[in-house]
Amino acid sequence: MAGCGISCHGGVKLTDEKIKVEVETQTFRFTPSEPIDHDGAVTLGGGSKSGEYVVISHEEPHATFVIEPEGTILVHGISRGEVARLAIEELLYKLGMTDEWLMMDSGDMIVQFSIGRAVMLELVADRFLEADVDYDINALRIDASRHNAQIILFNNGHGIVLGQSSKRIAEMAIRHWIKRFELEGALA
Repeated sequence: MAGCGISCHGGVKLTDEKIKVEVETQTFRFTPSEPIDHDGAVTLGGGSKSGEYVVISHEEPHATFVIEPEGTILVHGISRGEVARLAIEELLYKLGMTDEWLMMDSGDMIVQFSIGRAVMLELVADRFLEADVDYDINALRIDASRHNAQIILFNNGHGIVLGQSSKRIAEMAIRHWIKRFELEGALA
């Protein structure tokens, strides 16, 4: 079927060429071969104590490191694992530690997206059990359990995906739901 964009279902053109997806931030947890000493993190790393935690503001790239009571490090504000790893290696060297056996776990990310079309919120909420209008923020909250995520979608076609640690799966969730909305005539 020539001229049907990506795919055709019953004569309805499904196109996702306007969808733009970008990872805003992701959390990472690093476990060094030996726990980070909190006092050293304050004096050598420039951190400040906050209860059982030490918080360090990293300038380039801009990020926040939270050293947990067990000596592991949470990284907030960086979207790419390899960049977060380099920043943590820098911190470890400042603390006189090695990056040997440094383990990284990826956590949830916040993915922002735009579909390039308006969304009829009420129509979507009426037609899909997984979608509800959140009137506090005037957006749809979509339980995208098939993709292990939650989607918040505004009527202007902008939205975010929460609870997912893979950009690819977040994109799949967006495309899945947008195609369903398009088939129901809920996009303008």
